[in-house]
Amino acid sequence: MTNNTMNNENMEHDDGSLAFLNIPRDTNSRSLKGDEVKQSKIVNTSFWVFDFIEDVPTRFSKAKGTSGQTLVQIRPDRNSPESEAQKFFTGSSDILYVLQKIKELNKFPRRVTMRSEGNRFYFE
Repeated sequence: MTNNTMNNENMEHDDGSLAFLNIPRDTNSRSLKGDEVKQSKIVNTSFWVFDFIEDVPTRFSKAKGTSGQTLVQIRPDRNSPESEAQKFFTGSSDILYVLQKIKELNKFPRRVTMRSEGNRFYFE
C-alpha cells in the first residue's frame, strides 16, 4: 500500500475537525475550557472531574496572601463533550489533596459529589 493510499483511507474517517485529532491539552497552559460556576452553587451535586490546575493567581488568593487557587474542570457526565464543561476556583486544601491523589493514580475523569460544612468544601 502506498502512502497516498493510506492517507486517502485515513482521510475517509477524518471529518476535518480538531476533535478528530484528539490533541491533548497543553500541560503548560494556565486555563481550562468551560463556563465558570461558583463552587457554592454546586454543593450536593455529583459531577465528573476531568482536570485541574494548581496555584492560579486570583484576586482572592492575593487578598489571602496565598500563591493561588485551584481551577477545576468538571462535566455533568463521563461522556459529556468539552463544550458542556464548567470550571470553578477553590481554595480548599481538601479538594486539592483529592485531586492530587487522583492525578498520582492517573484516574481522571472521576465522579465526585461536592459537599460543604460551613466554609469548608470537599469531595465525596
